[in-house]
Amino acid sequence: MSLILLIVLLTASAVFAQENTLRTTLDGVFTAAQAEQGSEAYAANCSSCHAKDLTGQAGPPLKGDLFMDNWREDSVKTLFGFISTRMPQRGAGKLSQQTYLDIVAYILSTNMLPAGATDLRAESLDDIRLVGTDGPQPIPKFSLISLVRCLAKGETEWKLQNASDPVRTHEEKPRVQDTEASMTRPLGKGEYRLVYIDDLRPAFDPEKHAGQKLHAQGYLLVNEKGIGLSVTWLEAVGPSCSN
Repeated sequence: MSLILLIVLLTASAVFAQENTLRTTLDGVFTAAQAEQGSEAYAANCSSCHAKDLTGQAGPPLKGDLFMDNWREDSVKTLFGFISTRMPQRGAGKLSQQTYLDIVAYILSTNMLPAGATDLRAESLDDIRLVGTDGPQPIPKFSLISLVRCLAKGETEWKLQNASDPVRTHEEKPRVQDTEASMTRPLGKGEYRLVYIDDLRPAFDPEKHAGQKLHAQGYLLVNEKGIGLSVTWLEAVGPSCSN
């Protein structure tokens, strides 16, 4: 066996092992007791805006299809981060970390996701994918996503070639750590047509970045024209698409 083949096989095995360590919210990532504690904390701090039954009031619903489509196929850490830094509305971030974890557990429980044997913990949030009772699904249309890919000029529009699998995001612009991570993020086989790329001028001139590896963020479009991206951000993270 050649050295190059051996390295490829070892790398693939490492990636496969890493993917299989990830859990979903169907795997019992909180306890029933934690969800019960979260119920009390929710009633005291959240129900005035989101209603006692989580169906939404002044704030959006925290259960049902609308809630799941907004947060599914992302890590639970994203939901926790949003809640713990922006809620309650009149005292953002005022609760303890444990209280926010308990509230997230209660929200998951109310969405009919199963309890397990261990509490939801801060250090495990990034390794848990939030999915509904129907399991992992494609990212919903019009969701904000991020990609790494090659910029190419088509006959009538710009497009992204060799795009990585999309990752959900809830921001139109990336954080510094996001673009840094994209420098070593591998390319893929996807292709996306770009919509509203000219709106990024003059900050981003596509002619100057053709053939480069880019970090992209935008809204996922799926229609009769195929898969597209309504771009909100493009940034070069490599001089070429060789990696």
